[in-house]
Amino acid sequence: MDLFCRKNEIIYKTTNPYLPEQNGIAEHAIAIFFEIVHYMLYMASVDLCYWGEAFIYIVYICLLTATSDLKNIVPHKA
Repeated sequence: MDLFCRKNEIIYKTTNPYLPEQNGIAEHAIAIFFEIVHYMLYMASVDLCYWGEAFIYIVYICLLTATSDLKNIVPHKA
């Protein structure tokens, strides 16, 4: 895994398994994605059985949205 990440210029940090407290940024992002999914399904009057497709769509949209952390590039390109 180390070699793969170095080769592809991926920066990663490991955490202890089963301790979501150590991965606050990811946990926060997932919580926000689920809030957006619930709101999107509610506003479209779509059944909750489509939450998986909606979740994938929301993640895709976020990867194509500019952030303040990355200058002049979207996360998908980074």
